[in-house]
Amino acid sequence: MGKVLFLLCLVVVAVAAGQFERSALAFRMRRHASMRCCNDGFETSETHAKFEEIRQACLQDLGLEGVPDEEIHKNREHLNCITECIVKKEAIAEENGALVHTDLAKVVQEHMSTIEWKVPLVDGFVKQCFDMVDEAHKDFQPSEEAKCNPEGFEFVFCLWRQFALSCPEEFRDNSERCTELREKLTNNENIGAWRSDVDEA
Repeated sequence: MGKVLFLLCLVVVAVAAGQFERSALAFRMRRHASMRCCNDGFETSETHAKFEEIRQACLQDLGLEGVPDEEIHKNREHLNCITECIVKKEAIAEENGALVHTDLAKVVQEHMSTIEWKVPLVDGFVKQCFDMVDEAHKDFQPSEEAKCNPEGFEFVFCLWRQFALSCPEEFRDNSERCTELREKLTNNENIGAWRSDVDEA
């Protein structure tokens, strides 16, 4: 259960922040399902509660427990470090924060097996996202400017984006806001200004 929970932890972090420099997206832990752009029952309140425990432990480990969420989400390095902390706590990352592909792929497959429409897509999406982060971060070395590996954060954002764009019609919120968000994701546009809209997606 722990490693399955880990995936949802990271999805929430990634959705909260997006894949762009110094994004300032805030997230609410208990958003209502109707606020999401793909209402397939992916999230549960129990998962969110457990995620909050792991997240709080990581915030404490990183000395960020007193920092408002809004400030944390303005700092991409904080988001990378929180994600790296989570994957290390769940033993799905190397010491340098690089993801352990085989273990993570199994976790993703196990979790997505509970959501029927995602099952035939998961292997291809996992491979695409691993390829993307490997190419971008294979030579990552910690530095003063980037102490934490961005690989975990970017992998989970990639996975979220793929599933957000593949959401079946019967689960889609076709509001103007969600339609525009999907268009921006399709075109790989910067969605940093959307903040709460991405939170609700």
